[in-house]
Amino acid sequence: MTKHPQLTEEDLKKMVFQKNPQITYKRKAGIVTIVYEQNHPIQKFFRKLHVRIPEESYLEMDEYGSYVFTKVKGRRNAYEIGKELAEKFPDTDKYRYTRLILFLQQIEYRDHLIERVS
Repeated sequence: MTKHPQLTEEDLKKMVFQKNPQITYKRKAGIVTIVYEQNHPIQKFFRKLHVRIPEESYLEMDEYGSYVFTKVKGRRNAYEIGKELAEKFPDTDKYRYTRLILFLQQIEYRDHLIERVS
C-alpha cells in the first residue's frame, strides 16, 4: 500500500472546487439530496415496455457531507472549508483535512458532483 504525501497548507489553499452545473440537488433542513435523472435510452425503452424504472434516483448526504457540499461554491479553498468544519464539527478536528480531502476527491472523481476551478 502506498502512502500519500502529507498535504501542506499551501496545497490546501490551491484546491478550489465548484459544483458541477449539470447536477441537480435539493436542500431541506440542512441535508442535501442529489437527484440523478434516469434517462438513458435503454431505461426509456424499458419504461415503454412497462418495466418499473423510476425517472429519478436520489442520494441523500449526511450532515457532514451536506455541510461540505454547500460550502463548495468556486470561491472557497479546501483550507477555508476545513476551518469552517472545525467550527461546525469540533469533534472531527483530529483528521479534519484528511477526511475532507478524501470526501472532495470522492465527489469529484467518482460522483462528478464537483469540479476543480483552475
